[in-house]
Amino acid sequence: MTTLNHSAVFVEATRADIHQLVRTMVDAIGAPLVQILSGAKDNTAPHRWAHPESTEPDTLTEERLRLGYRVWLTLQAAEDRDGALTWLRDKNPVLDDERPVDFIYQQHAQQVVHAAESWVSGTPTR
Repeated sequence: MTTLNHSAVFVEATRADIHQLVRTMVDAIGAPLVQILSGAKDNTAPHRWAHPESTEPDTLTEERLRLGYRVWLTLQAAEDRDGALTWLRDKNPVLDDERPVDFIYQQHAQQVVHAAESWVSGTPTR
């Protein structure tokens, strides 16, 4: 069973520089998934946001990116990158058979974070 430091994950996700956060997400899960969870219409947006000299995403998009980063940091505790990527992309019965990336886009923070924490710890969800 994996132990998570919920506070540290939350603090990192809320305080991280947005450009560094996006750069980490693009490297970890790929620009297409970052685009989906952020709701960006332009497929080059994640790459632009990753550069420190570039513009920042709007407030709503930044909130989605930070939630996605929080979920990704949680999933990293499982030490199974491929499993974590599959978990993000595939429909999830715990999330009403929707993909976790869609729950991030819709900003259902409590549900998607709880589902990620349950997956990492191996405990059944309520």
